[in-house]
Amino acid sequence: MTTKMMMTSTVFLLALLARGARAFLATPLNMSDPDMANIFCPDEVEGESRDHEWITREGIRQNILAFFRANPPGGKPDFVVPDDSTLTQLFHAYYGPSSSPTRFIKAVNSIAAANVQADSSPQLRYDPAIQGDGEQLGPVQARLVARHPQILTAIMRDESYTAARNLLGTSLHSIQKFYSHSTWVEQGHQDILEGLAIPGYDLGELASPTEDVCTPCATSQGSCVGNVVDGAGLSSGYYMYPDEIGSSYLVPKPTTGGKCSHGGVLDSSASEAAEGGINKDTISPCFSPHHHLHLQAADLAVQATVTYLSQVLDAVGNEKYRRLFDLYHGSALSICIDTTGSMGDDIEAVKTQVADIVANSNPELYVLVPYNDPVVGPLLTTDDAQEFLEAVEDLVPYGGGDGPEMFWGGLQLALTGTPDYGDIFCFTDAEGKDGELMEGIISLAQQQNNKVTIILSDIFRNNHGERPAPFERPAEWKTSVITGVAEYQRLADSTGGLLISTDKFDVSDIVAIISGGVETSTVTIINLVETRGTLVNEVPIDDSVVDFEVRISGVLTEALLLDITGTTYNLMDKAGLESTPGVVVVSHTNTFKAVTWTSPRYGLWSLTTDAPEAYSIAVVATSSLDFLADFSVLDPSPPHPHYRLVEGRPLMNTVYYLKLTLVGYLESEVTNLNTIEFINKVGTELRTIDYTGPVTDQVYVRTEPLPNESFYIRISGHVSSGKTFARLLPVLVTPVETSVEVWATSEELSARPGESASARFIISNFGIESYFAISGTDDLGFLTSVNPSRLFLATNASDAIVANFQVPLDSLSGEVSTIIITAQSEKQTQSVNSAISHFVVLPVVSDTAPPTCVLTSHPDCSGYNFNGICSTQTWSVEAKLRDIASGLYEVRAKPEVGDLQVEGLSPGTTNEVVAIHQATCCDTFVEIIGVDGQANVGKCTVDMGILGGLIYDFQVDLETETYMILHWNITASDYEIDHYDLLINQEILHQMQCKELFCVDFATYLEPCTEYAFNLTPVFDFNGSQVRGIPAYTEGVTIDKEPGLPYDGAEIDATETTITISWHAANPLCSFEFQVCFYEVDADPSSRLCEKTKDNTYTLRGLGRCRAYFSEVVAISPSGMTSPPLTFYAVTICPGFP
Repeated sequence: MTTKMMMTSTVFLLALLARGARAFLATPLNMSDPDMANIFCPDEVEGESRDHEWITREGIRQNILAFFRANPPGGKPDFVVPDDSTLTQLFHAYYGPSSSPTRFIKAVNSIAAANVQADSSPQLRYDPAIQGDGEQLGPVQARLVARHPQILTAIMRDESYTAARNLLGTSLHSIQKFYSHSTWVEQGHQDILEGLAIPGYDLGELASPTEDVCTPCATSQGSCVGNVVDGAGLSSGYYMYPDEIGSSYLVPKPTTGGKCSHGGVLDSSASEAAEGGINKDTISPCFSPHHHLHLQAADLAVQATVTYLSQVLDAVGNEKYRRLFDLYHGSALSICIDTTGSMGDDIEAVKTQVADIVANSNPELYVLVPYNDPVVGPLLTTDDAQEFLEAVEDLVPYGGGDGPEMFWGGLQLALTGTPDYGDIFCFTDAEGKDGELMEGIISLAQQQNNKVTIILSDIFRNNHGERPAPFERPAEWKTSVITGVAEYQRLADSTGGLLISTDKFDVSDIVAIISGGVETSTVTIINLVETRGTLVNEVPIDDSVVDFEVRISGVLTEALLLDITGTTYNLMDKAGLESTPGVVVVSHTNTFKAVTWTSPRYGLWSLTTDAPEAYSIAVVATSSLDFLADFSVLDPSPPHPHYRLVEGRPLMNTVYYLKLTLVGYLESEVTNLNTIEFINKVGTELRTIDYTGPVTDQVYVRTEPLPNESFYIRISGHVSSGKTFARLLPVLVTPVETSVEVWATSEELSARPGESASARFIISNFGIESYFAISGTDDLGFLTSVNPSRLFLATNASDAIVANFQVPLDSLSGEVSTIIITAQSEKQTQSVNSAISHFVVLPVVSDTAPPTCVLTSHPDCSGYNFNGICSTQTWSVEAKLRDIASGLYEVRAKPEVGDLQVEGLSPGTTNEVVAIHQATCCDTFVEIIGVDGQANVGKCTVDMGILGGLIYDFQVDLETETYMILHWNITASDYEIDHYDLLINQEILHQMQCKELFCVDFATYLEPCTEYAFNLTPVFDFNGSQVRGIPAYTEGVTIDKEPGLPYDGAEIDATETTITISWHAANPLCSFEFQVCFYEVDADPSSRLCEKTKDNTYTLRGLGRCRAYFSEVVAISPSGMTSPPLTFYAVTICPGFP
């Protein structure tokens, strides 16, 4: 069978699965699904299987938990986080409840997706060196060891975190598969194999080709116990199944009769001697003969994931590790600016305002890309605000003169330096002349969730404000694709950004917009573009919303916002808005308006707009509740049924499974998710999917066939208060009729300096027959050609193209180039798609040996290794480090305690480096770490044992309304405890005595409904004097008490349309918030309007003149207990009456 035919076969299998798959999932794989039941026999299954996604996320969760505890947030040595915290709860505990973990969750999902991709990609899913089948454990280790430095140098040298996540996910797949496919668990191991995936280690004693490893099971199918030979070498099962492409990868099972099979209903080798199998992939006996060992294998896979991530942390250090997982409160301030001659005034305007932008925002990273013609760059990425400001100040307008500039090349460079979910702001006054890059660049921006806002000034105008006379375009333009306002608008629409077009703009009008782009807690509620006429939109404001902003682009004749009380805000009236409490005018020009409500009332608001010309509306909010969405197809075929993530844009008229990741749903108290909608740019509902399943962090929902036009994804449901929430993903989904898939491994997408490489991509056409233009680009210029550059495809046909690369001799190991391959139908504009991948530069010479590290002295804290006196004595140690192969690049101490002085270190040095570390005797454990040019890690360890008299396991055992029971342990000490000081909320000092190594204490006379922080300090008897030791911390919350009926209710003000009431809380501590409900006296009480507030006053708004109203105030405790209502009767003022 030809390569082309095999590739076509796979493409159509996946297409049929996408169009014909049935059922929906409540878990990552629903074994009761009709397409799955014959594989997994759900009636015989007890419990829940752990898949790669779950194992990866859980391993990351445990690793980040340990990382946060080892590196508490600044100024919080008492940082406490529960062991069972979710990923989002961990992020909120560390960065604050108002921070958004969306970027962090996207990074985690990216690693998990790359892991799952190893079961999807034809180049990986069949490969025993990836999956660990067919006794290919040695090649698995070799592949892991080869990929290890690629992961680390991509982080350390190039800071290409997207590429590193992809490589990391692939490695984690093989690491995790080791425990479900090998006989490691059957050999009785309770711990992980420490050297797995680490250079310089092997897997121990592997079974020889002739060694018997398995005995026959009772039957070839179903559960099997005890079929692994005791004392046999480490092995894995053979896995055979009919597959045209897989047949060239699969290893036939030997006929000796003593080798193991993978086993299960999909494995044809299970009926060959030795019959049965050993896989532990699931808890289903039909699929996994060793299903009874599944959870043990999954636990080891989690531990191995945690351990490997710790190895990555040791190599790259804390700051780069944070970047790998996007562990930051803020985002990037990313500016891409045209520096041609006509931009002089605009550059000066940016310079005058950028300092204010920096001062009024909190970026974690600054990105600056100047672009000219033909020069693009250089790219500046820095976390130093001053360096960024100086680079902006150095911008000088020059050159240009022929109109269009290199806009898309500048944006491409900005995208490579901007992290996911970072907003990019592009300043220009000209068309783009490199529009052939547009489709791929938009795809890259969408994949990274980068909103791109374009600020156009005087486009198509000369310096006198007049349109230039028509002219003949130069000959070289005839091969260029010129893009203008329409394409800039499409870029903004596709990424959720804005197009702001003004005459020589005043940057001060958009400073707040740019500053707001740095905040990652912004979510989208409404996004409408290129709409016309009168529109009325509901704006649901749920309880998780801290503030929200309405942004309108275009010239409007009407813009009215109505809150839940009926109060109207005229967005056209700048003065009226500025005089309204709780309203902030961010920007207010003839063509662009942005207004923020800082403390909005929760409920359903309404926005009415009108304009004769096209305009756009966006409602964004600060909230921790958000979501991510990806399209997948259900693939039930061997070797491992799973959901296959769609590469690039999805296909029209195709059924998918939409994978939703709900971010912050626990903290926002989401009670249900009701509806998923596909809506077009003007707000028309194209598809509506009802959802009745459980609310979890990830759900899979079967879609209807995708529409033929672009759409946004919107979800809605309710929070615990009963209020509706709605969130919209601002990335515009554009279904197409072609696909572009990467048909290359990471090994093929890499080369050494001076070497060439090639990689295949598959182009598939599901539209009308057509020639396709094939183009490619990469940011480092490694891509030399794409062959063929023009390809004819009939309907439902596919073929391969080859991308050729040449790595320059001066390239550095670890450099990463982002590749974009785009296929565009010459007949249909909607038949266009792109694939995005990464090319990695390999080291010239492989180096698997870690740096050497030798301690020339050993610290001695004898007599001072006790809590209370350890701080009075210091120790010092000298370490000599060297790497004679790839050279030393970094030396650091872990944990970052004491003082480390490093002498003789320059990046890449092969000379001896001396590190001197000094600390107090309270720090008994330190590793001095050396990292070489290929990210091998060498260590010297200082370990003086556990400090005597150190408190550990300090916890709250019992919480009541007025007291808590605490317990702790303490290590043995030569010095007797005199007493303990228990400081409660930094105010109450309680002393207790306990001479044992395990102690219990009662914290009494506490208030109900209150959070308490406990600081426990041991006080020792040191030769007759009292010395205080290192404290321990924990937290607890007393349980709720009835909040009590509010009292002293009073009407404190009334106008023609408002009434203001006040009250006192009977039990202030347990009155977490109040619910105020009101209705007109003559109206049906069921029509009442209710709202929650934390204040002791409330203003009823939107009332009628001279009308009587009933209102009720109910106190609510933190757990939801309610008080009886306090009732009010009040009347609005009647005009003309005293």
